[in-house]
Amino acid sequence: MQYKVASSISEVIDAWCVVYRQYLAASLIAPNEMSVFTFPEYISNNTAVLLGKKMGRTVCTVSAVLDSDRGLPLDNYYSEELNSLRGEGRKLIEIGLLADARGASKMNQIVDLMSGIARFGVYSDHHDFVVGVHPRRVNFFSSVFGFKPFGQVKDYGKLRTAPVILLHAHGKDLDVNSLQINSEIYGDPAKFDFVNRYQFNPNNFITPNEFGVSVENFIQTLWKNKTLQPA
Repeated sequence: MQYKVASSISEVIDAWCVVYRQYLAASLIAPNEMSVFTFPEYISNNTAVLLGKKMGRTVCTVSAVLDSDRGLPLDNYYSEELNSLRGEGRKLIEIGLLADARGASKMNQIVDLMSGIARFGVYSDHHDFVVGVHPRRVNFFSSVFGFKPFGQVKDYGKLRTAPVILLHAHGKDLDVNSLQINSEIYGDPAKFDFVNRYQFNPNNFITPNEFGVSVENFIQTLWKNKTLQPA
């Protein structure tokens, strides 16, 4: 398995096609003509997409986006909780769009993906990681990465009311950093090439309104080289 940071729009779309297929198979989303799934906040200069390739084919992926004035996807459900962290001066990074097409994934495969994209936070000096997960995965994320619940279970409307709970971890907390996986993340932050990650358009982004109800506007905008809205 080869893991790399997406450095072209074709790699980004390839990764988000994996997300689409897995989410569709799990009945979390409805079909769309472009066969791509993402959130508008990820169409940003503040995003990194990690993909795993096997025999030249992308089979797994995860993305992360740094906090900005645009907010994070999880703000749609946990704005009060996230704002409380911001009020403490925290620099947030949301991890999401995790998908694996290899069937019943082993936990070590998820660890590889999560630890890889977590290095984007280290690279960017954003050490407060947030993620929305199904409640049944709380114990795994807590024991392996040191995440702790930071909100109540809610219905994740954008994924067909799948239950979600907000988790938070500060990578530099002693109890979190003492975990073996986090020691590796902070000890080897330069393993992935985030410098040359794909950037949609420097200092620009597609607004949620322009993004619309599906990803079709996103793909069409990129294909037509439409001028993006200023950040």
